[in-house]
Amino acid sequence: MSASVLKRVVRRETHSPRTIATVIVLVLIAAIAVYAGAEIVLHLLGLAPFLVTPGAALAWLAGLPGAQPSSVVIAAAVVVALIGAVLVWLALSPGRLSKHRLEVSPHAVVVDNGVIASAVAERVRRELDLPKDGVIVGISRRGADVTVRPEPGQIVDKARVRSLAEAELAGYQPSPSIRVRARVQNRAETREAP
Repeated sequence: MSASVLKRVVRRETHSPRTIATVIVLVLIAAIAVYAGAEIVLHLLGLAPFLVTPGAALAWLAGLPGAQPSSVVIAAAVVVALIGAVLVWLALSPGRLSKHRLEVSPHAVVVDNGVIASAVAERVRRELDLPKDGVIVGISRRGADVTVRPEPGQIVDKARVRSLAEAELAGYQPSPSIRVRARVQNRAETREAP
C-alpha cells in the first residue's frame, strides 16, 4: 500500500466519526418536519391541531422577542446558543479513539491504549519486583500516568519508575508521543483514604 493509503487507514482507526451525533440531529430534524407537516395537513383539512395551528405557532414565534418575562426568553436563547455551540464543536473537532499508531514498522500498526498500558505496567512491575496490583497505568492521547504502590518497607524511586516507563514507550515509538507522569503511593496511604 502507498503511504497516503496507510495514512488514511491510520486516521480512520484512531479517529471517531461523528455518526451518532449526526444521526441524533437528523432524527430530531425529521421529527420536527413530520410534526410540522402533520399540523399543516390538519389545518388544510380543517381538523383540530395536535398541539397548535401553524398560524398560532408563527405568531408566537414573531412575538417572542417582546415576550414577558424577558429573563425566560434570554435563558432559552442561551440554551439554544449552547446547543448550537456544541453542534459546531462536534462538527469541527476530530473525534479521537483511545488508540496510538506505533512507528516501529513501515506498515500501519495501530494499538489500543489499554494494550500499551498493560505492557508498561508489566515492565515496571517486573523491573521493580512489585506484586500484580502494584502498578496501575493509564494512557491518554499525550500522557501516561504510572502509579506504583510498593509493599510496606519497599522503597521505590519515582525517577526510576518514570525512566522504566519511558524506556518501554520508546521501544514502541507511539505517535503522537506520550509523556510519562509517575507517582509512588504507600499502601498505608491508600488504605486510609475514604
